[in-house]
Amino acid sequence: MILRLPSGLTISIPPVLPWESRSAALTIRSRSAFYPYHITSRLCLALLDHCIKTFHIRSLLDVGCGSGILAIAAAAMGVPFVVGLDIDARAITVSRDNAARNRLQVPPHWILGTVASLRAGFECVAANLPFDLLLETAADLKRLLLPEGHLVLSGFHDIHFHGVQQNILAEELRIEKWSSGDLSFGELPPSGSYTWMAVWARRLAQKPSSAEGFGG
Repeated sequence: MILRLPSGLTISIPPVLPWESRSAALTIRSRSAFYPYHITSRLCLALLDHCIKTFHIRSLLDVGCGSGILAIAAAAMGVPFVVGLDIDARAITVSRDNAARNRLQVPPHWILGTVASLRAGFECVAANLPFDLLLETAADLKRLLLPEGHLVLSGFHDIHFHGVQQNILAEELRIEKWSSGDLSFGELPPSGSYTWMAVWARRLAQKPSSAEGFGG
């Protein structure tokens, strides 16, 4: 499989034809990690591609990094400080191996642990996680955003979009862009929907209180 992002970055995800792999800038293997060609990964990559190029993102956190595809792509797109985080040691091993294989100029840092263990802020936080886990980690995801930072989320279906808006983004973040894509199943999926979604939102600038901005 070859992924081509709007900015021109190409990613090879085996199996691929020999001549296809030679034309790709990155190669990502999944092994035991979450399959990097999944529709939610592709939706996240497209949104991140636009976000990084538009706002010249300088720091990015990939929560639940899996194969490392989001973090590695961000590093390849020029983000100088990237962190990939996962609670599964196998995912960290796969991500580290993928980063080494691609010989990035500035490779991501890989951390085994939970999002609650981090303290530093990031200009962009990406999380491709199941809806219930997004709800569970929402406070920490937003805590790690710098002022006017960007949040890119996927892993949820269209029937959960309202819940994402109301319970995660709330009044703190404004949606910049959202996208969706279908993934076929042999039978009705457990969620009742075939349509996956991703959303890119930006933290709103804090408005000064009525007492601020007046000399005295």
